[in-house]
Amino acid sequence: MTELVIIKREGATVGCMVNRFFRMYVDGFRSMVLGRTLWTIVLLKLFVMFVLLKTFFFPDFLATKFSTDAERADHVLQNLTQRSPR
Repeated sequence: MTELVIIKREGATVGCMVNRFFRMYVDGFRSMVLGRTLWTIVLLKLFVMFVLLKTFFFPDFLATKFSTDAERADHVLQNLTQRSPR
């Protein structure tokens, strides 16, 4: 509540608050020791999952089977509206 009052009184305070939040995260990342290693592992895992696995194990099915966007849309619509067997 007090932050909102401060923001209404002075427009420059909003920029100061954003700057303070940004500095807090930058200083936090700079002073990390174990966290830096963990963030490296997380980013490496994301790279493997989204770049390598997608490229080699999940080819673009619709682009290989259909040549136009209309054909792709019809195929997706038919599969989405098709009743599943019980």
